Amino acid sequence: MVLGGIGGLVAWVVGPTLVALALDEEQRNQPYYLLHFSAVEPGDREDYMRAYQDPMQQLVIADGGQLLWQGETLQLVEGSVRDEWTQVVLARFSRAAEFVQMITSSQFREISAANPVARVVVGIREHPGDLAEDAVVVLYLFQLDETAEFQGMTQQMVNLDQYGGLIVWETPISVIAGGIEDWDQLIALQFATLERAESWLRDPASITERAIAKRNMQQVVILLVRGSTLEPGGVTAHPE
Repeated sequence: MVLGGIGGLVAWVVGPTLVALALDEEQRNQPYYLLHFSAVEPGDREDYMRAYQDPMQQLVIADGGQLLWQGETLQLVEGSVRDEWTQVVLARFSRAAEFVQMITSSQFREISAANPVARVVVGIREHPGDLAEDAVVVLYLFQLDETAEFQGMTQQMVNLDQYGGLIVWETPISVIAGGIEDWDQLIALQFATLERAESWLRDPASITERAIAKRNMQQVVILLVRGSTLEPGGVTAHPE
């Protein structure tokens, strides 16, 4: 009865795709990752941090999560106006059950309601590679056609080494809350400098590779993101 009640609550809050995190013992005890995208106007940044981002990050930590990386979007390489996400935060929960506890809590709902900024929450079971704090990341989010091979896209990135690019994450994902997109795949490419990332994106071979790959993809969003500093406790450092 208790498990049934939890499952119903999780289904209502985050949808049926994540009910297994609450009900399946093996999944419940495995690590789980959260990518949080938000769209903040420059003039609203300070209020957003105080009213939403800092309290939300403190809640993540209180419920057993760890903030691993955050970045600011420099450019929407591909996508529509609704995909202009300005902030990206990555967190890790040592157990998926801790994530379920947070996302279904009254505190989560209260913090979310207090600042109705556009946001998307993405859940991921596969662990990422090492993301340098100041890394420049090209982030792909998309829905893969059912007949397509997921590995096909990165296999076509034959010129990535030329620019020092690394594939640090290539994984299925679940859109948990906030988005109208049906993304189910993510690719993250890491570059040492912004210049290298931009040069790779402009390379005619890269442009051709993306055009070919898009034949098997829908709802494609590509973001150019630069990492920014997290304080030792995990809460974002920002000026007073």
